[in-house]
Amino acid sequence: MDMRQLQTVRTGQEVAAYLRERIACGEWGVGYRLPAQRQLAIELGVGRQAVREGIAHLEAEGYLVTRRGARGGSFVVEPSTPVSVWRELLRENLPDMEELIDFRSAIEQHICSLAALRRSDSDLQAMRTAIAALPGAVLTSDGFSYGAFREADGQFHAAVSAAASNERLTEASRRARAELFLPTDNLPYEQRVEVTRQQHTAIYEAIVDGDAVAAASAARAHMDETLRNLHAIIRETGSS
Repeated sequence: MDMRQLQTVRTGQEVAAYLRERIACGEWGVGYRLPAQRQLAIELGVGRQAVREGIAHLEAEGYLVTRRGARGGSFVVEPSTPVSVWRELLRENLPDMEELIDFRSAIEQHICSLAALRRSDSDLQAMRTAIAALPGAVLTSDGFSYGAFREADGQFHAAVSAAASNERLTEASRRARAELFLPTDNLPYEQRVEVTRQQHTAIYEAIVDGDAVAAASAARAHMDETLRNLHAIIRETGSS
């Protein structure tokens, strides 16, 4: 676990933001057991009270559940906030979300173009694995799994970022992805997963070909679709 970003964190809210970011990016999937509070406090360089407060924030938001006993601990769960709440939040913050997508589009285009020039065989394998995980991730006995989709999506973008071999771009992409997913975790976009798979495949194929221009173009198309989805979600009605 890379904890360099937490060197100056001192408050429970900041710890919560860091933990939430790991979840939102798909780095910590549903069922993931967080390290013990004492271990987290040491790794983050904060007091245990800050860790307890951070975990409590995420429990209140429905991202974590804490169980007692020998097999207990804090575990990542599917977000439980009603869709209507998320949709209203998006409406209220639409300009910021559009700006964030613009920013992420610029970052992802550059990352994908670099990945096309620098990728290794292991990078390509990681991308293929993430793409293959998408179809199976969305169908579970309980229906659509937002956490599983988020995890597979995050794995793909992490693999592309790794192929670009630029830590600053990787960090910018990770933070933008986390910020974009936070208010959209529990929205009804399962029907759009197939489009995501197709677009990830287009990015992958351009990277395989070593075509930096095509890779950037595919990334831009992916972000344009994200913006269209955002507007479509806001226009949708219902309280589920």
